[in-house]
Amino acid sequence: MKFLLKYFFLIFYCGIQLGTAQEKEKDHLMLARSDYSFKETASRLAKTLEQHNTFTFFSKIEHSKEAKKAGLELSENLLLIFGDPKQGSLLMQKDQLAGLELPLKILVYKQDNQTIITYSSTNYLKQRYDLRKNKDLGNLSKTLKSIVSKTAGNRVKSSGKLKLKKHQGIISEISEFNFNATYNRLVTAIKENPDLQIFIELDHFKNAEEINIGLRPTKLIIFGSPKIGTPIMKENSKIALELPIKFLVWRDEAGVVKISYNDPLFLAKRFKLTKNLPQLSAMKNALEELSENVAKY
Repeated sequence: MKFLLKYFFLIFYCGIQLGTAQEKEKDHLMLARSDYSFKETASRLAKTLEQHNTFTFFSKIEHSKEAKKAGLELSENLLLIFGDPKQGSLLMQKDQLAGLELPLKILVYKQDNQTIITYSSTNYLKQRYDLRKNKDLGNLSKTLKSIVSKTAGNRVKSSGKLKLKKHQGIISEISEFNFNATYNRLVTAIKENPDLQIFIELDHFKNAEEINIGLRPTKLIIFGSPKIGTPIMKENSKIALELPIKFLVWRDEAGVVKISYNDPLFLAKRFKLTKNLPQLSAMKNALEELSENVAKY
């Protein structure tokens, strides 16, 4: 009898541990299946983020609507962009390149009549930007899990493993111009390209300054082309977390101005894409050409 009691106690205890399992080092995506419709899930999530006492809701990108504007079809797909300016600024103090991942993003999409919520794990940030000693990311992990699980009505689980080195998959172009000139040249170059559109511009430096946190000049541009991005998202909806494309313009501790962005072929590896490799390779070449033309006299 005592043996049976110990056995059931062990099973019960393990169940609790599994139910509250922490993100593991190689987990790079977190996912929850929603008990609600796509529209209701998106509404519940947006409302929760807007009402959260530390998060600022910045914007949303409706990938499916952008695809329709381009004459293409994409199942329901919505990216919500939000963050904690204080926490984000402190992370960028430790590694400015983390500005590529900030603000935070949560994706809601529909697949096989199922609504799914996904986001990048905090361990992804820890690995890619060597932030393993940052205790605040542990609290952020719990907060995101709580928000997503309550929104979905289901438990949040890890989805996909990825071992990362510091700054893996990030390409940087050194600019021959000062920070403001580089940023303005980049914005102009994107606006002058009829195939591209700017969705969001974020001034990390200004956001940090408003809460009295020191940060070197750092700005983010989120831009892209639905005609190019839609077929890629149709192969794997989760890559919509990283689309549209982002350019980070920043000045480092040595005063060097850089334009940094994610290597599209790294994204292919992260999201296990195989069908659209030629398009992603062409995207990489286009980003290299654009950043180089902006950065050089």
